[in-house]
Amino acid sequence: MSTSPGRRSRRSGHAPGMPGRPEFAAAFLQRNRQYRTDQARLNRDAPANERTALARRWGLSFRLYA
Repeated sequence: MSTSPGRRSRRSGHAPGMPGRPEFAAAFLQRNRQYRTDQARLNRDAPANERTALARRWGLSFRLYA
């Protein structure tokens, strides 16, 4: 028995109009007080290694999906 296209797209996370994993994670982190403090301390002119450290600390790394 084959799976309908609607079920397949929901399972893979590529449903049109739905936020993806990065958007969901960003919305979740915005509710964390410590994350907001870290992010506010890091300005746009910060060196790349500081931005990378923040991303690693908070798990902001996603695999690319084709």
